[in-house]
Amino acid sequence: EYYEMPYILSKFNDVKVTFNLVPVLVEQLMDYAEGRAECKFTNLALKPADSLTEEEIKFILFHFFNVSEKTRIRVYPRFYYLLRKRGKPYEIESRWKYFTLQDLRDLKFYWLFSAISPLIIESNPILRDLREKEHKYTDEDVKILYDEMLPLIKRTVELYKELYESGQIEISTTPYYHPILPVIYDSRNAEISNPYTRRPDFSFSEPENAKKHIAKAIQFMKEKLNVEVRGMWPAEGSVSMDTVQIYREHGIKWIATDEEILFKSLKAYDREKIYRVYSVNGLKIFFRDRTLSDKIGFEYTQRGEVESALDLFERLRDLSKIENRVVSIILDGENPWDNYPNGGHKFLETLYGLLNKCTRIKTATFSEVAEENADPLYYLHPGSWIRGDFTTWVGHEEKNRAWKYLKQVKSILKGHLNPQAEEELMCAEGSDWFWWYGDDNFTLYYREFDELFRKHLKRALELANLEVPGFLDEPIKKEMQSVTPSVVAVAYVNPKIDGVVENYYEYLGAGEFDVSTFSTGQMAVKSYFLEKIVYGFNEEKLFLMLKPQPGRIIERLDLYFEGGRDVILDLKTKTSNHDNVEFAWKKVLEVAIPLGVTAGADEVKFYLIIKGEQVSERYPRVGSFKIKKLQKDEIDVMW
Repeated sequence: EYYEMPYILSKFNDVKVTFNLVPVLVEQLMDYAEGRAECKFTNLALKPADSLTEEEIKFILFHFFNVSEKTRIRVYPRFYYLLRKRGKPYEIESRWKYFTLQDLRDLKFYWLFSAISPLIIESNPILRDLREKEHKYTDEDVKILYDEMLPLIKRTVELYKELYESGQIEISTTPYYHPILPVIYDSRNAEISNPYTRRPDFSFSEPENAKKHIAKAIQFMKEKLNVEVRGMWPAEGSVSMDTVQIYREHGIKWIATDEEILFKSLKAYDREKIYRVYSVNGLKIFFRDRTLSDKIGFEYTQRGEVESALDLFERLRDLSKIENRVVSIILDGENPWDNYPNGGHKFLETLYGLLNKCTRIKTATFSEVAEENADPLYYLHPGSWIRGDFTTWVGHEEKNRAWKYLKQVKSILKGHLNPQAEEELMCAEGSDWFWWYGDDNFTLYYREFDELFRKHLKRALELANLEVPGFLDEPIKKEMQSVTPSVVAVAYVNPKIDGVVENYYEYLGAGEFDVSTFSTGQMAVKSYFLEKIVYGFNEEKLFLMLKPQPGRIIERLDLYFEGGRDVILDLKTKTSNHDNVEFAWKKVLEVAIPLGVTAGADEVKFYLIIKGEQVSERYPRVGSFKIKKLQKDEIDVMW
């Protein structure tokens, strides 16, 4: 995606785009391109298959499938076959020994190859020849592939430089280690942003440290890319009144954030006002159109690419009926394109082609628009582009504990700080450490993130020749827990299974899971299929009532019970793999399942997968729902 975005744009000379490059990402890309980076993943990919140990094979089987199944695995039949052969991660222990040396060579090859843009493959004869083999790759093939990839990484960075020098794109950047700058500047911004935030039992204010992230980013972009930075995307769109001045002090002309920050700043919801440029104490600020941005980031990934591009273009044409509107479409980096069937190529080519010929809509860089007049904004509400606050990084017990560890280490280092130790602390201030703490975002690598965060703090102390305190050996992250109901069932229910909830009393006393939104690990996203899941029991059955989002069509429901039997319901043919499971689909989907199918004496753990409209969605996103079975004597007490 890093290559495709500028490459596709380069074919449409009259379309201008701003790309935000985070310094620490560019630094890592250049380390790989210039052969300085070394990691366990690439080392194992290059290690001859016949010399891999049992533990290394298990490592490869766990990690090398952790890419998009839809866009990186299924497109290569051999890669997909190997995934099915491995099964679920918990099955590795029993299946690893069935992987042949050839299986391992092919897996290592496809793990690397699937990361390369199809646009690059088509233009590279070596890569095309490798693709044609399809299987039976050798260790030498893997080495040839890797050696071919390194200059491609360098070429990707150079492509951005070329488009910047041509004037077609602007390159903005982010404070160096991607920190939530308002919280670094003054932790009280978290509580001001959302008074319900559970604040840490301490506070800190480090304006000078915030400035260092900005200064280091500007210096890096100048030295490495020869880019004169004029604008910044604050990490996660995080802004506040007190950080405005430090951007200006470093020559930054503009920043951007989400529309919700504008509404909170104005204390009024008026969408028309997002189509202007504002000035806060001389700093220009753009507020993104969340609706249009999220259509590209999420909704259009489920639709045809040409159809989606036409839809967006028509929406922009409608907005252009009023002159001088400034429409800011801001996407979460490369994240959207990995969810499009073909990487979003057709979408971007169609959209850019339409914009290239359109005289009513003018594309421009943010700096070009920032030169024009702006409306004054006298107050900037502190917050980010996620819920308009900082609760993604502050407030949860784990997140607050991480901030406490950071503060404690800084206190120990007072009077002993040197540049190397300070660099480790700045790295530990990056937003992603705090993103993965808590239960709102999930990654398979939560243990590794936790360990790395604490390693940076330990290393800072070691570089200052100070003793590492024992608390840094204590993990912050708790082991993943099951998803529990937002409303707990308190009474038996006996609904009529007809696909319609005829009255309130059918599910009176039932429990509920709110699944209207869930985390992708990237952002909080509206659920495609469901608004909520209602559950209930009687003495013999578990009842589920699935309420869909308006207009959604469910074609199949798969239920997986931990320790129990799978239930597969085909709503189109009205058939089930269990004769004694009753279900109906009209306005809602209702299911009645004998308790014997669900297993578990006291509780039921399950997850479900819904399919329809060529879309598949899992609930919950990771893990399982956990519900306590109601016992008759408990109900007698309650009622």
